[in-house]
Amino acid sequence: MTPPASLSETEKLLLKATREVHDFKTALDEHAIVAITDPRGKITYVNEKFCAISQYNEEELIGQDHRILNSSHHPKAFFQELWQTIQSGEVWRGEIRNRRKDGSYYWVDTTIVPFVDSEGRPVQHIAIRADITERKLYEEELAKLAAELDSKNKELETVIYAASHDLRSPLVNVQGFASVIGEEMADLKKLVQACANGETPELSQVQAIEGEIERALDFIIAGTTKMDALLGGLLVISRLGQLEVRDVAVDVGRVVEMNLSAMRYQLEEAGATVLVEDLPMARGDADLLGQVFGNLFGNAIKYSSKERSLVLKVRGKDFGDKVRYEVSDNGIGISKQHQDRIFNLFHRLNPTDTEGHGVGLAIVKRALDRMNGTVEVDSEPGRGTTFSIVLPKSAV
Repeated sequence: MTPPASLSETEKLLLKATREVHDFKTALDEHAIVAITDPRGKITYVNEKFCAISQYNEEELIGQDHRILNSSHHPKAFFQELWQTIQSGEVWRGEIRNRRKDGSYYWVDTTIVPFVDSEGRPVQHIAIRADITERKLYEEELAKLAAELDSKNKELETVIYAASHDLRSPLVNVQGFASVIGEEMADLKKLVQACANGETPELSQVQAIEGEIERALDFIIAGTTKMDALLGGLLVISRLGQLEVRDVAVDVGRVVEMNLSAMRYQLEEAGATVLVEDLPMARGDADLLGQVFGNLFGNAIKYSSKERSLVLKVRGKDFGDKVRYEVSDNGIGISKQHQDRIFNLFHRLNPTDTEGHGVGLAIVKRALDRMNGTVEVDSEPGRGTTFSIVLPKSAV
């Protein structure tokens, strides 16, 4: 549009400047989320992108301050520092997580520019933002993957330690007692040769060799049994990390019933009384949850007291968006010095009292981690143990 010839040069320059400002504003509004506030922080202007991302219309925003978008993610000190910066006439830059009208969250890379009068007092603030929600979600996913990788590296270190220590110990025993059998077999060959030469060996010599071989074989069998149990535990741990975990409604009562049925013989042998309350549904993976309850029930049997019959109780209840289950027994309990490490791989509950291999509770912890669940222990030696499991609540 050509300005009228009657306009003065000053008017023409003013018109040109107005158009340029309009063009700049149009370009900025197309690209960025823009808001203007007065010196008190009250919103006086928002563009369409601001309304679109926040889900508030212009009428709902004008006259409000930015607390309407507060997600409670940042501490009060964060906004105090922001306000002090712009009140002093300096530009503030940072990343803020806001909350939309529907309660969902979004991230914005923010620059707030204060404008001051001739006396240096703020007259308004212009905030220009860019939506960085996808980038932040990507960063969170990377952080999660990094944490998982770190966890797997630590687990690998534990496995390597187990291979060099827990597995080495029974292997050394097997090797040592295999040598004993070799020595006794050499002595036995001498006795056989003596018999072939018409000599009659002492009965005590034969019995001594027989006893040594039997003793060595017992230790070898015990060592190989322990190695098999440890390797089996490592295999289960490895599979837990590879399984595709389902996130569905799980009938926990059914899972508990199936595990108790599978262990009926052991429970009867232990003379156990089993009490199961009505159990609420949860979200998770039924197979993994079966591993959890199976190992907890197995521990209750393994660590039952010789002074009284086993009583095993299972109960559960809803609270908020979670559900909590408790597996309690009246067994020998867990000493305080072991309670903070019982979920570590190959850490045995009571090393001096039992023959556990330290795998079951590690499986429980890892299975629950995969289902976004948690497990805690409350125990007193001589009185029993309660394991508390928390899982997401099922909507069904």
